Formats: sequence, structure tokens, C-alpha cells
Amino acid sequence: MSTQEQSPVKNAMNYGAIIGIALIIISLLFYMMNDTASEIQGYLSYLVLGVGIYIGVKNHRDNELSGLMSYGKALGSGTLISFFASIIAAFYIYLFVKYFDESMIQIMLDMEENKLIDANMPDKEIKTSMNILKMVFTPIGLAIASVATYTLIGFIISLVTSAFLKKQDDSFDANFQ
Repeated sequence: MSTQEQSPVKNAMNYGAIIGIALIIISLLFYMMNDTASEIQGYLSYLVLGVGIYIGVKNHRDNELSGLMSYGKALGSGTLISFFASIIAAFYIYLFVKYFDESMIQIMLDMEENKLIDANMPDKEIKTSMNILKMVFTPIGLAIASVATYTLIGFIISLVTSAFLKKQDDSFDANFQ
């Protein structure tokens, strides 16, 4: 039985879009609750990313690959899904910080400065660190960091979920092809 494999890109784009929109909704909900620095928001975002990757890879395996998928293909599919989700989230972050609420950058800088103070870092090092962060915490810098972060987290999630989603053809005939 020969089936032609489909590219995982279309599936990844679809599920990446769904996850990206869900991440935007989570962000907006926490913004409306005036709780943008919540750890719960981060955990909820990663949970949505993980569930979305799992469902997206499973859909690709079951509906496009006849139920069979190697660990490597599952890993690649999950990482690609997280990459497309990160692009959508980054686009939202850029627009939000650039045009809607520029004060978010100052809020993040203040949070980072408080972390450095709490860590008993010398004033000179705090000042140096803050100057570096001011160069990085720009709308485009935050968008790039978002792509890198969500893609990396998605890759790590995919490392785990791929172990559960892989299915090899263990039939007798498959061993002789």
C-alpha cells in the first residue's frame, strides 16, 4: 500500500495560526485584567502551545500520513507549528507595543531592574545591564525574542510529545521495503 506523503507545512500553518490567535487572546485577557506580569499567563501560554502542538502533530500523522510518523517527522512538525504560532504572536507583540501601549516596555524594564536589585547586584552592574536591556527592549527586539522563545519552547515540547506520537510501520512487509 503506497500513500503519498503530504508536506507538513500546510498543517503547521493552520495549527500555528490557531495557537497564535489563542496566545493573542490570552495576552489580551491578562492585559484587560491589568495583570500583564503574571506567571500564570506564561504557564497558560505554554500549556496552549503544548496542547496545540500535540493536536496538530496528531492531526498530521492521522490524516495526512496514514497514521504512521517517525520521531523525527513528529519533532519537525511540532517545531514548525510552534514557529508559525510564534510569527503570529510576534506580529501582535510588535503592533501592540509599537502602536497601542508603549508603556509595556517600561513596565518590563522596571520588572527586570527589580529582579537585579533583589539579586543584590552592584549599582554599576545594574546600570550596565539596564542600558543593554533598553537596547533590546524595543518593539522589534521583543518580536524577535518572541519568535526565538516560542520556537525554542515549542521544540522542547515537541521533543516530549514526539515520543508519544510516533508510530512506525512494524508490519512484516515494511521490513522488506
